[in-house]
Amino acid sequence: MFNKEWKLNEYVTYLLLTLVLLSSWTDINGIYTELPQIVLTQPEGWKLGAYIGLVSSISNIAPLALVFCKCIYRKETLNIIPINYIVMIIGMISCFLLVFLWSDTTYIFNRNRSLALLILTFFLALLDCTSMVTFSHYMTRFRHEFISALFLGESLTMVIPSVLAMMQGNGQLTCVPSSNNDTTIAIYKTARFSVSVYFLCIFFILVASFIAFVLLQWTKIAQTSCQDATKKPLLSETNSENSMNIVIDSDNTIKLTPVLYLLLLSGSAYTSSIIFGMVLSISAYVLMPYGHRIFYLGTILSPWMFSLVWLFGTIKPFIAKRYLLLMIILGSITFSFELILAFKSPCPPLINTMQGNILILFIWLSTILLLGYPRLVIANYVRAHSSNGMFWFGANVQFGALIGSIVAYLLVETFSLFKEQLPCEKIQC
Repeated sequence: MFNKEWKLNEYVTYLLLTLVLLSSWTDINGIYTELPQIVLTQPEGWKLGAYIGLVSSISNIAPLALVFCKCIYRKETLNIIPINYIVMIIGMISCFLLVFLWSDTTYIFNRNRSLALLILTFFLALLDCTSMVTFSHYMTRFRHEFISALFLGESLTMVIPSVLAMMQGNGQLTCVPSSNNDTTIAIYKTARFSVSVYFLCIFFILVASFIAFVLLQWTKIAQTSCQDATKKPLLSETNSENSMNIVIDSDNTIKLTPVLYLLLLSGSAYTSSIIFGMVLSISAYVLMPYGHRIFYLGTILSPWMFSLVWLFGTIKPFIAKRYLLLMIILGSITFSFELILAFKSPCPPLINTMQGNILILFIWLSTILLLGYPRLVIANYVRAHSSNGMFWFGANVQFGALIGSIVAYLLVETFSLFKEQLPCEKIQC
């Protein structure tokens, strides 16, 4: 982005692509962000987050079906345009129904359950899981400069719900002593607007995303932005080919060795399993012991790290493979540290100290940067290597997220290996 040679319609195309990609994960991220308000009225309480995670994982059947079709009909070209229309319409309808039905409960299996919320969440996750694959493949229609729009849109799917939550006053609480002064009670502040209004805002975002997709398909705005419109070198560094074991053909496409190509796709699955599968699931166990303020800051600042990843990607879209490996190793180390803190919850090291608060926020945010940026670089490589590269990149992202969420669910719910500290709860360590 910010290319001096671009014309106005190319900037508009970039903006429209970013809006299209808001359809992926804005709704599910919005539900997770709104959980502090939702759990106040729903019978499942905080366990609702685990149920939503499980339902979202089940919805991966759709992208798995796409991968199966892709493997069976290898010689056929996959037309993802009608698929995008279908999933975006399903997502809009589901989000609109959520405005009215999110608080409805159904008496089933001897207790009230948020059945409507979970069913609609399934269809929203169906949109998100499928769109990650189809939108990634859709990006191959455009020149390589536009690939960063995928990650800008992805980052905004987290930033926008976060901003809405801050405007709403979501998650703000005060600790009030109980009547016997032995314990403290968490009293959540009244939100500035309701959960229904919050979901209505998300619905309008999905509508804007759908309109952007229609404009890209039915107007000539993106005509000069397609990948065949111009031919430009993909690497600016003269010695990059030698440092990364990469061959550049006469048509300026990057040729990776089969082993390196598979390793890069595996790297996208691995980084996604941590970022989208594990990190969010263990956030309460990592951050909450250091206080509700740290938990709130970590939750609010995390989405902005993805925007920072996008900024790095526009400045430096390609880096040598040794740096990719180094960053993934460092990100794995910081995540391992978070995992150790989660196992030690609610009494991790350096609690109730300023050093501990600063350290945990630094580690928490560093993990997203160290694993998010390599994932963006991997996308640039596989996109330049093969016309199907972005399809398999999206499929591996979803596969990684699925594996990570299953592992997190087993650790949290099945084996109960983590102990959560509730807001305002006083624990003697």
